[in-house]
Amino acid sequence: MTQTAILDAFVRLLVEKGYAGLTIRDIALVAGVGLGTVYEYFPSKKSIAAHCIHQRFKGVGARMRASIEEKRGCPLPEIAAEILDGMLDMHMENSEEWSALIFLERQISDPPAYHALYQHIVDIWAEAFQASSDNGQYVGKSPDVVHAAAYGLLYQRLMSSPASVRENEFRQQLRALVLGYLLS
Repeated sequence: MTQTAILDAFVRLLVEKGYAGLTIRDIALVAGVGLGTVYEYFPSKKSIAAHCIHQRFKGVGARMRASIEEKRGCPLPEIAAEILDGMLDMHMENSEEWSALIFLERQISDPPAYHALYQHIVDIWAEAFQASSDNGQYVGKSPDVVHAAAYGLLYQRLMSSPASVRENEFRQQLRALVLGYLLS
């Protein structure tokens, strides 16, 4: 519970002040814990940031896997649409937080951490291919390309215009991009 309060305080302050403008003392104050308590859980502001980013993306992966299980045995376009809708719904709930975290990820993640996180999501897309009833139709199609398309469009939009991810037109564009690739 304390760790969650610290992470929630970090994200709230990240949106309000930006990464450079927030301190461990600010985080402790907003989380309602002592400064020493924060350091018991995290040795630095960067470790809080890294943990927060990791947790958020872990949540995306869990949501994706839930979509796969819900649609297991369906055609891949149907599974992909469910995954995209779930991802978009997640990001719409707190688009300003996601925007701040995505910018921060690019500042603090070293290449191995970034690549590991990226590969984790690509692997989940590969699971979607395998879970589909028609996976033989997609020889030559790559889970990496599907993820690059979804990630690129969604995260670029979150960085440039976070509120616009709530628009139905954006949902249609995201689906058209991914499903257009799969069905081409």
